[in-house]
Amino acid sequence: MNTDPHRRRAEDREQGDCCDPARKIGDDICDRVLTEICRANRRDAQITIWDLPRVTGLPLHEAFAAVRTLEFGRLLVIDDNLSDPFGATLKVREDAMRDIEIRRVA
Repeated sequence: MNTDPHRRRAEDREQGDCCDPARKIGDDICDRVLTEICRANRRDAQITIWDLPRVTGLPLHEAFAAVRTLEFGRLLVIDDNLSDPFGATLKVREDAMRDIEIRRVA
């Protein structure tokens, strides 16, 4: 009988790291936006506000509002592009997922 606890594969953790905490924000639109930004960051791919309607299926104005909400909540970092505000690259803050877990527990 194997008494070792179940071990998760690295790819399981990667998906869980993006999806599980994002669902705990409580706002479906912000959840979708955060999940897609996290997935892009995990692949080391740049993602901009322009990209969000394509990957989330949301209208641009809703995706932009979600980005601003997530930035205000200190979950995202927006690397501004002064010549194209919607071309700003988006990154999930390093400690954002931990912060979501703490908020959920509190």
